[in-house]
Amino acid sequence: MDVLPMLMIPALLMLAPVLITALVLRYRRTRAEMRYQFLLKLAETGSALPAALPGEATPQACDRRRGLVLMAGGLGLTATLLALPLQYHHGHPLAELWGLGILPVALGLGYLGNWYLTHRGSARE
Repeated sequence: MDVLPMLMIPALLMLAPVLITALVLRYRRTRAEMRYQFLLKLAETGSALPAALPGEATPQACDRRRGLVLMAGGLGLTATLLALPLQYHHGHPLAELWGLGILPVALGLGYLGNWYLTHRGSARE
């Protein structure tokens, strides 16, 4: 009976982000379908289509936002792993895994670098 709670808690913790991601992706798909249906109705009635499609973000803003979110998440993960007082079975502290937070930080820096380079190039023109 002690094994069931030990398996259920990690399973629920890993399932929560998957469910959140599925809900977000479903919302985005529904929103995109509604946008395309609106544009189809405009085209069927013969109205002029708008110059900028409604609801679409610019890639530069997306890169900046992704970069900031990844950096914040990576720093938060690193701080969380360093602060947790938990230990493995053999006495190793969980704080040894702090390096896992460096990957999202590095990805965030890459997105911010991409945003900066594209923004700098468009400012010159």
